[in-house]
Order: sequence, then C-alpha cells, then structure tokens
Amino acid sequence: MGVLRAGLCPGLSLEMVQLLRSRGIRTVVDLVSANLEEVAQTCGLSYKAEALQRIQVVHAFDIFQMLQVLQDFRGSVAQQVIASSGTVKVVVVDSVTAVVSPLLGGQQREGLALMMQLARELKTVARDLGVAVLVTNHVTRDRDSGNLKPALGRSWSFVPNTRVLLDVGEGAGLLGSHRVACLTKSSRQATGIQETVDIGSWGIPEQSSVLDGNQT
Repeated sequence: MGVLRAGLCPGLSLEMVQLLRSRGIRTVVDLVSANLEEVAQTCGLSYKAEALQRIQVVHAFDIFQMLQVLQDFRGSVAQQVIASSGTVKVVVVDSVTAVVSPLLGGQQREGLALMMQLARELKTVARDLGVAVLVTNHVTRDRDSGNLKPALGRSWSFVPNTRVLLDVGEGAGLLGSHRVACLTKSSRQATGIQETVDIGSWGIPEQSSVLDGNQT
C-alpha cells in the first residue's frame, strides 16, 4: 500500500503530507477514496489533489479478476499512451502472492499455468505500454538454510528483472517504520547493495554498507 510522501506529485511537500495525515489520510488509497474536492478545500491542495486523482486503485481478489483488470487496462490505454507520449508511468500489483498462492500446492497444475499467464500479462503491459510494473511478493524461509526467499517458488523467481528485499533488519536502531532495502537481483547492478529507509516518509535516515558477496 503506497504511503503518502513528499514529492509524490508536484508541490506535495512534507508539510502537506503532515496536514493530510492529521485528517486521517495516510496512504494513496485513503486519498483516492476520499472526497478530493473536500480535501482540496480543507487542506489547500488545489492542483495537487487533481494530480493525485490520476492515481487509480482497482481491487482484484483473485487471479481471474486480476487478469481481467490487466487486459482491460492494456486495451483501454494503449492508444492513449501512444497518443500522449506515455501518460501512464507505473502499474503496482500489491500483492501477487494473495491471488496466486491459493492456486498452488499439491497437484494443482492449473495454478502454475495461471501464475505464468499472469507473469506474461504483466510483462506485456510493461513492454507494450512502456511503463514500469512494480509487484510486491511475500517471503518465506528456506527449510534447509533458514534464509529468506521469495514466495511462489522457483518458477516465479525468473519473472522479475529486478528484485529488492525489504526486511526489518537487526539491531535496536531499526524500529518502527525503518526497513533495510537490499538489491537481490538485477541485470544492471551488482547485487548486495542496501539502504536503510523509512517507509513512513521514504527517506534515507542513514547510509548503509554494501553487503559482502552476492545474494540470490
């Protein structure tokens, strides 16, 4: 779930984010679900609310709904994107595990096929529309090593081009909304680079070190 932060749209400052939070609006979903005209009047958002109104949230509770949403989205905006030089910038799926995991396990071969169909659809959206596709996934622990690994198994591990692991980290200093973001897969950079971030404001409270060796 996207947290409101300074810089999310032009003119959305830290002070404005704090004002919105004081009125119970902390996330993008909270904002787009609110009466934006009323929000603009009470918070002085004006054109900022109009910019945030371009963020659309669609609820999909199973993989069939998600596939339909993606196909409808691709069909409806393809011409608009081409004509307007790419007004759609990013598509966020939060989370892919919620719609895929109920289909996996046992002899459910159809579940694996549907998961890979979803992966193809996401890649098609990115390629055809020229937008970034961000997918959140859960993690599990390896039975033998105890290390964290992405959920959905080995088949899904080949789908993302870039993977970032968000972890609570270790030590008393990493409390509240602080997380360690570590690059664990990339075709452009060496893996193992990490930063400590505050997911409440998406700032970088401190510069983190580079891990020794690569992670998989």
